[in-house]
Amino acid sequence: MGSQEPLLSVIGAINWDVSIFEDRFARPGEEVRVSSVEEFSGGKGANAAVAAARILGGGRVACLGALGDDAIGRSQLTDLEEEGVVVDGIVKVKGSQSGKAYVLIDPEGRKTIHTHFGANTKISPSDIERDGCARVIGRTGTMVVMDPPTEVASCAADAARRAGARVIYSPGVRTQEGASALARALDKADFLVVDGIELMNLYAADNAEGALGKAKKHLPGLTVVVTLGSDGCMVAKGGSVARVPGIQASTLGRKVLNTTGCGDAFLGVFASYLHQGKGSLKSARWANLAGAIKATRLETRGSPTRRELERAARNLNPGSPTRPEGR
Repeated sequence: MGSQEPLLSVIGAINWDVSIFEDRFARPGEEVRVSSVEEFSGGKGANAAVAAARILGGGRVACLGALGDDAIGRSQLTDLEEEGVVVDGIVKVKGSQSGKAYVLIDPEGRKTIHTHFGANTKISPSDIERDGCARVIGRTGTMVVMDPPTEVASCAADAARRAGARVIYSPGVRTQEGASALARALDKADFLVVDGIELMNLYAADNAEGALGKAKKHLPGLTVVVTLGSDGCMVAKGGSVARVPGIQASTLGRKVLNTTGCGDAFLGVFASYLHQGKGSLKSARWANLAGAIKATRLETRGSPTRRELERAARNLNPGSPTRPEGR
């Protein structure tokens, strides 16, 4: 399994993305013109694992999840291995289709996502406790738990904590189940990373600030990170909330092309810098920059390499609050 250094491991969806670029989103029953159709490897778990591997290097990041025994599954394994991601914890589900997402993207890079999770839903708690998954978790120093079935997420968080790992929970679509349904995984987490809408889903609040107040009350031991797209993020720990400003694509001299995967790039890079011993705020600044760079690229897994990220950081104005270096 490569290096014996502690792994950064990510469990979550592995999908094939069909990205449909169109002039505007259709109203119900309406037909609109499609500019182009592109296909990319995707899925939140795999995207975040690749983003982390581009920062930490080959053999230091593992992806856990499930794929079908189809051509997409074989292609996904090859893509992950070529990125240097450890795939020993990926379960192959016989007779199942691999996950597939249909992503509609408008000229401003905004998107809607329609996902058939396929094999992603077939991973079970028993898979986490045996074979490749158990071996990977046993070597894990930082565990990122994303959007597998909730029982699996809880089991993975439990196993990671028993192995002495830090746990970062980013439940994504699972936030629609509400905080009580996710309580077991939340109880095992050190960090909760969600976007504003996900946080409002989690706590049935009308705005992100109100939801964050509820999260701080119900989860006093967690560091809560709320991503806000190009506006950056909020980092709440204890009684304090810090606002980390975002980075506009224009600051990088580029244009937004596709925001699909920006949150995954943020999470993978945020976890990578935490894994290296950096603090929450510095990790968030690096993650904001990675998300901004990803938005300027068509592909879902458009997160930058470490060299690209550091070069972009050097090009930001000295003294800027968005600049991660030296902070």
